[in-house]
Amino acid sequence: MTKLIKKISIPILSFFLPLTIMCCVLLAYDIYPASDKTILASDGFHQYVIFAQAIRDIFHGKSSIFYTFTSGLGLNFYALISYYLGSFLTPLYYFFDVNSMPDAIYFVTLLKIGFIGLSSFICFSKLYKRVDKWFVLILSCFYALMSFSISQLEINMWLDVFILFPIILLGLNRLVNQCKVTLYYITLTLLFIENYYFGYMFAIFLVFYFPVILAKIKGFKTEIKVLFRFVIISVLSGLSSSIMLLPTILDLQTHGEKLTKLTSWFTESSWYFDIFAKNFVGVYDTTKFGSIPTIYIGLPVFILSLLYFTLSKVRLRDKLIFIIPILFLIVSFYLEPLDLFWQGMHAPNMFLHRYSWAFSLLILLLAFETLGHLETITAKNFLFPFLFLGFGFSLTLVFHQEYDFIENINVILTFSFLIAYALIFICYKLKYLTKGLMFSFFIVFSLFEVFLNTYYQVGKLENEWVFPSRDGYEKYLQPIEHLVTQTENDNSDFYRMERVIGQTGNDSMKFGYNGISQFSSIRNRNSSHLLDRLGYKSTGTNLNLRYQNNTLLMDSLFGIKYNFSQGDLNKYGFSLESNDGAINLYQNKNALALGILSQNIYKDIDITVNTLDNQTAILNQLTGLKERFFYRNDYEIDRSFTELGNRLTVKSGETSELHLNMIASRSGQVYISMPDIKFTNEQSKTVEMIINQKKYTFTTDDAYSFFDMGYFEAGEQIDATIIFPNNKQVSLNKPNIYILDKESFERSISVVKANSVKAVTSSNQVNLTYQSQKDTSLIVTLPFDKGWSAKIDGKPVNINSFQNGLMKLSVPKGKHTVTMSFLPYGFKIGALFSLLGIVLFIFVRKYVIIK
Repeated sequence: MTKLIKKISIPILSFFLPLTIMCCVLLAYDIYPASDKTILASDGFHQYVIFAQAIRDIFHGKSSIFYTFTSGLGLNFYALISYYLGSFLTPLYYFFDVNSMPDAIYFVTLLKIGFIGLSSFICFSKLYKRVDKWFVLILSCFYALMSFSISQLEINMWLDVFILFPIILLGLNRLVNQCKVTLYYITLTLLFIENYYFGYMFAIFLVFYFPVILAKIKGFKTEIKVLFRFVIISVLSGLSSSIMLLPTILDLQTHGEKLTKLTSWFTESSWYFDIFAKNFVGVYDTTKFGSIPTIYIGLPVFILSLLYFTLSKVRLRDKLIFIIPILFLIVSFYLEPLDLFWQGMHAPNMFLHRYSWAFSLLILLLAFETLGHLETITAKNFLFPFLFLGFGFSLTLVFHQEYDFIENINVILTFSFLIAYALIFICYKLKYLTKGLMFSFFIVFSLFEVFLNTYYQVGKLENEWVFPSRDGYEKYLQPIEHLVTQTENDNSDFYRMERVIGQTGNDSMKFGYNGISQFSSIRNRNSSHLLDRLGYKSTGTNLNLRYQNNTLLMDSLFGIKYNFSQGDLNKYGFSLESNDGAINLYQNKNALALGILSQNIYKDIDITVNTLDNQTAILNQLTGLKERFFYRNDYEIDRSFTELGNRLTVKSGETSELHLNMIASRSGQVYISMPDIKFTNEQSKTVEMIINQKKYTFTTDDAYSFFDMGYFEAGEQIDATIIFPNNKQVSLNKPNIYILDKESFERSISVVKANSVKAVTSSNQVNLTYQSQKDTSLIVTLPFDKGWSAKIDGKPVNINSFQNGLMKLSVPKGKHTVTMSFLPYGFKIGALFSLLGIVLFIFVRKYVIIK
């Protein structure tokens, strides 16, 4: 019994030690279960907690694992899982709800860190049997809490891969030395399934690391056999993961995802001493643009990795082979083509150098190699690493202007720990310390170092991204949930709803209603680009798509039946339906169905950069009319501004204001376009308007500066004060006022409604019932995706692209039912490939793999 306790005590410590350190650090920043502050920094708030809620709803049978109608008009959720939710621990979200989901993220994050410590301890103990278990424990703790993971704590999906990496390396070792291929095959397959992105990067890592292991094999024939095993099992692993890989790759390829064009040979912000700069204890530059690689994994690891190259018993060949991948990584940090190569030739949106963990892992493996020769190391061997690090750190400080993120505390801690480790190791080698005392001092200083580094990383993370309050997360949560449930009870047909002022780009997914806004790396770029041209801002790489600040035409076209508003809403056709506390629910009588019948066979029109022209042209093409919807309206503006060309500069003390008045030239919805607003205070980009003594608030966060002033009758006086809160000065292009003519709008909407379509959705299916007097086109306002298939009265029919973004079907006259089903494009073939991969692996393992 005593032996059993002794055997399991250190593995248990390996799990709880990093978990406890992380827990204590978070507690120091007032983050704990049910605390007022949440762990949801940055993307954790806007994405991960919401995606966790979405898959929780799937577990409870509310939607499909393949498709969600809640985000971006509609989204391939299976592809989203492959990037955001591929984790063994994802099923734990089943036991939480939208209120407690921040705590779920907290617990899951801690568990992942604990499992990283456990998996690395167990695997490295087996890989390096000559290394004392206490050394393995401490280095595993450094690995579990390395700066790459902690500085990007909000992206908790990345933590899972670090659980698998050591197990894959153990499997690779068994493949090479014992001809056992199962562990390597299973874990590498799981990595590809869990996270294709890091799977790709780790595959590159394996290509460069494999020669290090191969170099230890004696005999050319044996090397060839080992190389064959490595290649064939790696290929079969990739093939077996096709059930996830193939649909995801096809989703990226078919929806407008593009590779990044090379614009420079060198990476941004890199300088000569980056390796030293990012190995100071507790140092943090940024995880936004302009960062340099995050590679810290502990001073002891760095010291031991350098010590490896002083060992006389290690062959020069082995040292050189280890240097090659290290140099390749360092060069990759500086050369843009290699940096992009590691990241799939796709420049990341912040959180740069996402492969820098490979450097940390490589020097960790070097440290273990060194510890295997610990007893043969002399005091002289330690001179090189300590002098090298001391000189490198000192030289970095000489050029401190290049690394202004290095603070005095980082310098003090780094040199203090460096001196402490030098004394511990040298005194041990000179026999001034017993082995037991050396271990004791080493463990104490190492744990103190890893705690302090984690503490400062989390602190800097909070300063840069902020850990939001629980009140902020729960703001309007209960009333919106209640109103969403109410609309579900009131409707059987498909409908959409949106918030006039959103909190995140994924509010619709958070609350489980069908919406337009979206913020995700997995998105349909073609549909987002089309929506951008129709006034829903989604520029650049289309990571963001926002509903706010558009027109009634688009509300109708995309079936926005309800609006949530925190105040009065003056939109034509919208009437107050219900109220819950601070949230009002308005219903739109002019919302169209998910399916729209065009008057004639629809032919795509040319889309331009002029949003209102595009809206007009598409609606006219659908209705067969030639309506003019938008008219300019004259206005007068006071002289509280300076004018230079077409550019206005407004100054009004602490808060800038602009005053204008006009008379509505016709009955309709009035809009003001204020292009290219430049705020002096980037932290306050809200726009307020007092219109005829009523106050309205608008966002400019990822939305166009095109604001709805309300509905007015012809001849009505409009007095408006435009306020830019907390901005002493604001500049903008001269505003334009537009009126959406009520009569033109009503004529067009009535034409579409005359050919009504009934649409009902269930799981990953859409059922549309229509009646038409002639053959025509059925427009479905879902993003075009090859995963959709359709049948008319049970007979297959092709789905075509509508304006290179949505879906269009050619349908016959009469009364018919269209049934549409979604299965990710490539899923069936991927499943067959996976089955083939498994069968081939079983065959190869039994009949082909030989010792």
